[in-house]
Amino acid sequence: MNKVLPISSTASKIWRGKVPGLLEFGALINNLPSASLLFDRTHDTVLLVNSALLKLAAFTPTEMCGNGIGNLLVDCSLDQFSPGSEWSGMLRRRDRDVLPVIIQVSALDTAGQWLLVTLSQKEKFEKEVRLQEDKVYRQLMELTCQAGIADLDTYLLKAAEIVKDLFETNIVCIYQAKSEYPTLQKIATFEVTPIFPDMLPSSDLIRLSTPILWFPGKRVATELHRAGRMANLTYLASTPLGQPGALFGMLVIGGSETQPMERFIKVVELTGSLMTNALQHYYLQENLQRQVDQQTRQITIQDHLLDNTREGILLLDPHLRVVRMNPSAELMLGYTEWEVYGQPVENVLIGPDELVSALEAACRGIPIHDIGNVTLHQRNGQSFPVQIQTIPVHKDGELLGVLVSITDISENEQIRVRTQQLEHRAVLGELTAIFAHEVRNPINNVSTGLQLMASRFVETDPNQELINRMQGDCARLNHLMESVLSFSRPIEHKFEGVDLAVLLQRILDRWRPRFAKVNVKPFFQADEKTPLVMGDPRTLEQVFTNLFSNAVEAMSKTGGTLAVKITPNDTIANRPQVEVSVSDNGPGIPDEIRDRIFEPFVTTNSKGTGLGLAITKRIVTEHQGNINVNSFPGGTVFHVFLPAFNGD
Repeated sequence: MNKVLPISSTASKIWRGKVPGLLEFGALINNLPSASLLFDRTHDTVLLVNSALLKLAAFTPTEMCGNGIGNLLVDCSLDQFSPGSEWSGMLRRRDRDVLPVIIQVSALDTAGQWLLVTLSQKEKFEKEVRLQEDKVYRQLMELTCQAGIADLDTYLLKAAEIVKDLFETNIVCIYQAKSEYPTLQKIATFEVTPIFPDMLPSSDLIRLSTPILWFPGKRVATELHRAGRMANLTYLASTPLGQPGALFGMLVIGGSETQPMERFIKVVELTGSLMTNALQHYYLQENLQRQVDQQTRQITIQDHLLDNTREGILLLDPHLRVVRMNPSAELMLGYTEWEVYGQPVENVLIGPDELVSALEAACRGIPIHDIGNVTLHQRNGQSFPVQIQTIPVHKDGELLGVLVSITDISENEQIRVRTQQLEHRAVLGELTAIFAHEVRNPINNVSTGLQLMASRFVETDPNQELINRMQGDCARLNHLMESVLSFSRPIEHKFEGVDLAVLLQRILDRWRPRFAKVNVKPFFQADEKTPLVMGDPRTLEQVFTNLFSNAVEAMSKTGGTLAVKITPNDTIANRPQVEVSVSDNGPGIPDEIRDRIFEPFVTTNSKGTGLGLAITKRIVTEHQGNINVNSFPGGTVFHVFLPAFNGD
């Protein structure tokens, strides 16, 4: 005989029960009549042996377990131990001759590492018995291999079918406990005719918390047994699914033919144990997937908030290095997120000392919700005013990071400055109106006096030229005062349906002498389908008179074409409008004042007041319309939009 090797560490773990699942296989093979062992092909190690093999070989478990397979079988090689193989061999025995045996190999895992080896004496075991045992092995292994292949519902149906074939019965049910109801619900079944109820009370799971084989004549303790008796079943086996104290279901097997032997319940228990492991895998996977989905939704919401909030957000790790920056912060600071990832925050947020103190306080767990209005510097060195919050992020007392929120208050500062300017302009407007009203009468008196003086001199008198210039200045001052008063006083409109084609044609006809004087050619076009507009004819005439006057002034030195076009406009849904475009081919409006052309006192004419377009803008706005300008070297186009008349 070969020398007996010591027990391997793997085998020791098996006997101590530290490798989950293998002891259940040990319980199974120990109930088999054939000599069997559990073999680790990768390490050439016998892990478990059953009592039949101990009796046949007369070795102790210590002598067989932990050694190579060659210590038991004569002239065998590992290549022979492939899943599904079968061959004749010789079994070594203590103080006896070697014994001819039939060796059968079945795989316990998909990798083919764990093998179940059955040793049958040729003269004592018949082929039918071997085939029956092989069927049990195959069915149990198929049940094990189904776990994780498909979804839970598919696995349950497949498991019920395998159990049906394994126990050669047409009565198999799988029940699952429902957390929302104190009942067991049938979730998979194979029944020729319905025998077991769809729902069982939870008390049945308590009474059947251990594997039980029930026969007619025994006490009926549950609804399940009562249903079996009413169906005249010869036996009813049940085993709980789950762990002690945490049961979640039940496997039920029934039959109407011969009663099984007592060891039948052992196989049922093992089958339930294998199904428990599989179902726990599915439930764990389902819970993990639910948690992943929930976390994914939360992360998606958080990312959406970060990406769309106006505040700049920086997330720092406990060492104050940047790990996240949202698009608003990128826009504020001029960096991209990938550029600053992992950088110390002081390299990104360049600003006041108060920020450093706030970040240090956040590392100590102290949030600072406002460090006051401070100034940060962008990547290009430009500074801008901000408000900053530093918020520590904790979990179970551990600092996970620091959240820095940046609010750009540049717009607020601009609004504040703009508001002050408007307030100043309002006061200035009131003073200007008072001034214009008070000055207009003295100017008229001066103009009247100049007219009287002119009447006392002959036309050839040299003083007439001086008087004429002074009268011209008085007229210009009077026009300026009238414009100021017109801009400052409220305008009262009398709205009615106005035909712009008629109104503009009348204005152009009146301006023709002046057009001819400065070599300006008017061009007028009106769409026949243009509706009337809701407006005040008097103030609308003032609008277009101002636009024509500006166009003529722009072309006074070189001449040109004044084009006026009227068309309907439907760009705004459910609000028809009329568009009037007034274009000239003058030098255009300078870039530096183009955006302010409708503001008071902004003009390109050295002799103008700068109030004409401001008054025009005001009148159009009060008509619930809009006016804009496009200007370029060699031309200017004003677009006036007025609401169409709806008959009211």
